[in-house]
Amino acid sequence: MIIDSHVHLFYENSDPMSWFIGSARTGAATFAKSTGELGNVEELYQQLAPEIMDDNGDKLVPRMDEAGIERAIILPIDLRLLSDEPSAFDQTHPTIEQKNRTYFQATRRHKGRIYSFAGVDPRRHGAADLFRKGVAEWGMIGLKLHPTAGYYPHDPQCYPMYEAAREMGVPVIIHSGSEPAPLKCMYSQPKYIDTVAADFPEVTFIVAHCGHGWYKEAVDLASMKPNIYCDFSGWQVEYLTHPDYFFGPLRYALDFLGPWRVLFGTDGPAYTVFMSNKNWVNAIREHKSPSGIKFSDEEVDLFLGGAAAKLYGWL
Repeated sequence: MIIDSHVHLFYENSDPMSWFIGSARTGAATFAKSTGELGNVEELYQQLAPEIMDDNGDKLVPRMDEAGIERAIILPIDLRLLSDEPSAFDQTHPTIEQKNRTYFQATRRHKGRIYSFAGVDPRRHGAADLFRKGVAEWGMIGLKLHPTAGYYPHDPQCYPMYEAAREMGVPVIIHSGSEPAPLKCMYSQPKYIDTVAADFPEVTFIVAHCGHGWYKEAVDLASMKPNIYCDFSGWQVEYLTHPDYFFGPLRYALDFLGPWRVLFGTDGPAYTVFMSNKNWVNAIREHKSPSGIKFSDEEVDLFLGGAAAKLYGWL
């Protein structure tokens, strides 16, 4: 079973336009590495938006089918409290409850294929109540936090969320690593997740993207706290730049943590711009390392889905 442990749904007004444009700017810079010419970022966004916009999973599921992915976990992100976003409370935008409900409806539309976490900024009034509602009424299977919107994971405002996760027995995934403007990665260093993992040893915390450039820190901290997992979503650009920029960190994580706490993800749909889900899965299956880094068949199977299946009780 292949499980995509980290994917999103984006659609009109789902997130601040400043973040969509920031993401397009990052993508344009990646495409422009050889020329140094950034090009028109807004035009690039308009060109790519139809491919990534999907409010019900109808684009996601065919991509899953093509790649042989049986189940996907969608993660709503709450970025509306960005300090530079004047429309944070503009009523023309969906509320965070409406956004979570949209994700819930996608899980009902594609029952058995798509599962969802709840996602809410802990600084919001009633954040923990919305999280509880998502799990109790909508069948959501965890909590997604995106601290680069302006808070640290170990801020006291987050602790009611972790208390709720402990009571309900569900995991928490926290973004870690780099992120396009206007988000700020100073809030997402793995050491802050380590703090809450120490305070809530009964809660499973997943370090999203394994911290990217902080992957050694993420793995080092997880090696001392068995309730910390890492996902390797959004590493397609590293792989395409040089396969061992991905295989090396993955081997490092598997060596220190074992295969049961390291999860596969696409971080789609944004990363499908660089590499299809099918090619991403095949790259891992084939694991052709220029420097000879090896993975056993069991490690590959557990990474692609077995570890997630155990975590979520799907074995």
